[in-house]
Amino acid sequence: MFPPLIFPAGCASVVHSSLDLQKRELGPHAYEERMPVWLHDLLESQDQENTERAPAIMTLISILSQKDPEVKTTYLCHDAVRYIGKIKNEDNNFCGYRNLQMLVQYLKAAKAQGYEKFGDEFLSVFKLQDMIEEAWNKGFNEYGQIQTGGVKDTRKHIGTAEAQAIFRSLGIACRADAFHDEKGPPSRNAYEQLLDSVEQYFSSSTKHHPLPPIYLQRPRHSMTIIGMEIRKNGSRNLLVFDPAYNASDDIVHYGAAPADIKRLNSLLKPYRRGEHQLKRYSAFETLRLTEAAAPAE
Repeated sequence: MFPPLIFPAGCASVVHSSLDLQKRELGPHAYEERMPVWLHDLLESQDQENTERAPAIMTLISILSQKDPEVKTTYLCHDAVRYIGKIKNEDNNFCGYRNLQMLVQYLKAAKAQGYEKFGDEFLSVFKLQDMIEEAWNKGFNEYGQIQTGGVKDTRKHIGTAEAQAIFRSLGIACRADAFHDEKGPPSRNAYEQLLDSVEQYFSSSTKHHPLPPIYLQRPRHSMTIIGMEIRKNGSRNLLVFDPAYNASDDIVHYGAAPADIKRLNSLLKPYRRGEHQLKRYSAFETLRLTEAAAPAE
């Protein structure tokens, strides 16, 4: 889902004139009351199936990016984050939930602000749906409940507003930002604003004080930003975990073996989102956790 506006903590939310979000924003199952039983059972039994078990991918992305002779600087978030992809046959209806799972998993692994509020168990899609509904009932971004008609046990897409509602309802500090094409003068594209914001964010990270990943929403899809590359020619790539896919077997089996530039780019391609890809979209939203884990000793 790509909500029309995001209201950071402390701002009043507004119900927009169109309360019935279009199908393209809530997904192909925008009007269903319950997901099919087979899918419910699949999620219930295999929801954790495609969670990265070991801290391999972030390490390998770091190694490969630094080996790329065209990359000047590589920024990466806290290495506690793990890739969580979709499970077989779930389609692409739960990307928002997978990104939320990655943020929560980071909080718990890094023992960052509010991690204890999520308990010890893996947060399933169904648990996250319950938490969204509870947040709405408490008045956090409650317009989402009116717009969607509720998300419990459905395949309706969620977005930044729902992630923000959960964190705010639990007292976890977060910041939401929206970026739109500006006609000017001066004119600025949404993707340029996004890249500037992400670069500024990660440039404040240090080895002893790494920052959390970022929830990224673009129209009809969301991802988790785990870092950024700045290339020698001045262009920039976001580094992402995209839950529409699973972790690439190639990079998992790569280890630290040497790779030529063609092979290196092939291994990093699933995790890079360059300017040529981002410029297709006229709007983005991000959600950041604004209190990171305690500095490493």
